[in-house]
Amino acid sequence: MSNITVEFVGVKTEIPIEGLTFEALEQMVFDISRAQAQQALTGAIVKYDNLLRKTRERSLLKNLGLRKKKMQTLAGDIIYQRTLYRDKNGDKVYLLDEALKLSRNQRMSLKLIELFGVLANMGPYRAAQESLSKLTGLFRSHENIRLNVIKEGKRIEDRRNNEIKKIKALDYTLPQELPEVVYTEADATYIRKQNRGKKSGVKHLEVKIGIGYAGKEPRYKKGSLAAQKLTRRFILAGIKDSRNEFLDKLSCKAEEVYGLSLVQKSYFGSDGDTWLRTGRDEYFSRSKHLLCVFHLFERLRQAFCRNRQAQAGIKKLFTLGKIDQALEQITLAVNTSVDEKQTEALKDFYGYVANNRQGIEASMSLRLDKAVKTAGAIEPNIDKTIAHRFKGRGLSWSEDGAQALLKIRETILNGEWDNWWYKQRGQKLQIKALFKEPLTSTVMNRKQNVAPFIEAQLPCWRGPDQSKPWVGVLRRLSQARLPA
Repeated sequence: MSNITVEFVGVKTEIPIEGLTFEALEQMVFDISRAQAQQALTGAIVKYDNLLRKTRERSLLKNLGLRKKKMQTLAGDIIYQRTLYRDKNGDKVYLLDEALKLSRNQRMSLKLIELFGVLANMGPYRAAQESLSKLTGLFRSHENIRLNVIKEGKRIEDRRNNEIKKIKALDYTLPQELPEVVYTEADATYIRKQNRGKKSGVKHLEVKIGIGYAGKEPRYKKGSLAAQKLTRRFILAGIKDSRNEFLDKLSCKAEEVYGLSLVQKSYFGSDGDTWLRTGRDEYFSRSKHLLCVFHLFERLRQAFCRNRQAQAGIKKLFTLGKIDQALEQITLAVNTSVDEKQTEALKDFYGYVANNRQGIEASMSLRLDKAVKTAGAIEPNIDKTIAHRFKGRGLSWSEDGAQALLKIRETILNGEWDNWWYKQRGQKLQIKALFKEPLTSTVMNRKQNVAPFIEAQLPCWRGPDQSKPWVGVLRRLSQARLPA
């Protein structure tokens, strides 16, 4: 195998010592090292191109001469010449680009784009521009950083959507170790929209977020036992999907990560909103609903804001699982209220409790089970994923910009950032068709064993579609006894 040599040119410079500080010396050495890195990188590329030109199959590729290319790199902008060829089909080819895995018309190194994503994840784009300049000595406009982040975020989004398609096609591998308990939680929040109210009249974008985890463990080996972290956690966030589409993707992700359909105990936590309650029935039917106790008691405090004694009494009834008695107390408060606004608040709270009574009962009964944790982990994860980056004075977002950055933050928070750049980014996913061509009547009338075909069509009650209505129909049909 041939080699190329990377050369760093020796540099000598005389510096007047009058007024010299350590910071000035440090900056000077850093600038010189960057200039050396640019020369070394350019020289290595040219040597590689020369090596490819000498070792190519001359009968297959015709040399068309050198062409100039400019690349933005971590060391700074470099310009070099590489050889253009024409193959037998008449197509133009750059062997150097293919060897270095550069995509067509690529003008920026992936390491620089990766750094853009990390900096944009940490703060506003203008702050990312400033941090980039201080860290590397490079100047890139905040708009340049933003456009590259959006482009990369869309690429990640396409990959994640294809992964969901593979799960729906039952083309996935279950985890080697199934957890004893799985928790999934979901919620939604809002961020300010750019050009608020113009044309569409929409002022906010709804961000859906879901998490999955297999329990909690101490955050530190020593010290406070109260500090805990989620185990085997993943985060899913998005704007463009409808609420049902998002819950569908969340259930698929939980199936891939935990084997949700095979886990003995699974719980779905929410704040009790209607879309989450009904979505749990459709997409997480095997999971028991847990109402977040924090939201329950917060709604209780708001409804009985003028009566702390009633708050304490109803809270105790909730804790004991006496939901009917709690509803009676709320009804009594509604009938005796003389304030119209307060009456409406009490009625809303009554409906909230009545609709979520199963979630309340489950949450309260499980508080005695030390092996099962209560719901509510979604709130700090909303802050970590969304509030800390997307909410703030003066911040507003386009749908594409927010969605792309969400996917980058999701990838980083899930610990998949390095895996994305060094494995997934250049990998193409093959999505298999879920169903084969339907059998014709001629084939069905032949005397043959069609059991394998039927078996191949019915893995659905153990896959991501196990909670769908049509799967329930198939399950009931398979259990029915046909007359002899």
